[in-house]
Parts: sequence; structure tokens; C-alpha cells
Amino acid sequence: MITLTGLNWLAIIVAAIVFFGLAAVWYQPRVMGRKWMEAAGVEPPDAAPNPMTFVGVLVAYFVMAIVLAMVARGVGASSFVDGLALGLATGVAFVAAQAWVNVTFEQRSKNLVLVNGGIGIIGHVAMAVIVTVWS
Repeated sequence: MITLTGLNWLAIIVAAIVFFGLAAVWYQPRVMGRKWMEAAGVEPPDAAPNPMTFVGVLVAYFVMAIVLAMVARGVGASSFVDGLALGLATGVAFVAAQAWVNVTFEQRSKNLVLVNGGIGIIGHVAMAVIVTVWS
């Protein structure tokens, strides 16, 4: 049974913060930020974004880390390789595939899949490795 009991909450918090940090770097203009703005049709903001936006993102990463920890425990993942496989599977199957569905129906640039799906895969791998190895 997959439950919340027995999870390593410190690992979950660290995993969420790591994904948040990776995404913060990923979406910088010199990394993928310009490509994301172009693919998403977003203009550079005139002002700093609302800080609550970042709180919401961190909460979302926290929820993802909880579920990854639950799945890792449920399937008996316990090694770096297990975490890598779990992160790749969930990153590709849930994040990148959903990004593909979104751009297909929204008739947006397929480059958006590369940008958003790319960080989703990277973030899921990082989180899954952390919650798997540090269980």
C-alpha cells in the first residue's frame, strides 16, 4: 500500500527546493528563459512577478516530491539507479507527455515541449534520486 507514513520529510523538502532551484536557473534568460518566452509567446515583464507565484510553484514541487517518495517506497526503489529510472519515467510520462498534449491542443510551438518538458524531466530525476536514496 502506498501511504504517507514513514516518508523522509526532510528529503521531500530538500527535493522540492532542489527542483525549485533548478527551474530558477533553467528559466533564466541566458539559459532557456528567452527560448521559453519566444515559444510561449510571452513578453518580458515590466515588473517583478508576484512573490506568491513562486510560493505556488514551490508548493507544487513539494506535492510532486511527496508523490515521488510514495511511489518510490511503494515500488521498493532504494538505489541511485532506481531513483534515476523513476525520475526519468515520471518526468517523461507525466511532465513531458502532458507538455506535448498541451502544445498540441493549444497549437503552440513544439519548442515549448522542449523547454517545459526538459526541466520537468531534469527536476523529476533530481527529486526521485533524492527521495529514493535518502529514504
